[in-house]
Amino acid sequence: MNPIERRESPRREAIYHIAFESFNAHGEKVDAGPAHTVNISGRGALVEMPRGVDLDGSMILWIMGPFHTVLVKGSVVHSRSIANGAFHVGVRLLDMIEGSWDIWEKIARGRMEESEL
Repeated sequence: MNPIERRESPRREAIYHIAFESFNAHGEKVDAGPAHTVNISGRGALVEMPRGVDLDGSMILWIMGPFHTVLVKGSVVHSRSIANGAFHVGVRLLDMIEGSWDIWEKIARGRMEESEL
């Protein structure tokens, strides 16, 4: 692993349509809507969305793939504006609400294998 790389597992390009809810540090819902993933890892996702999210916030993501849907809660690691006016939000995935980590790991591994071809 690169010494400046803080991720536990590598991210791979993966575009999934998602729905999100974001919450402030007090647990109050502050936003919701559609978005999409840019890339994923074993316990993280980079999400492109129309608005930024507070760094002390949390999110719930509904990640919808062709053969699976997972519902997962995560904490916001970073949120930054990108060129097209959208935001890239890094989310550390913490709690699987619906689905399983086995399914998520299978998705992430599959994306890694595809990118190596």
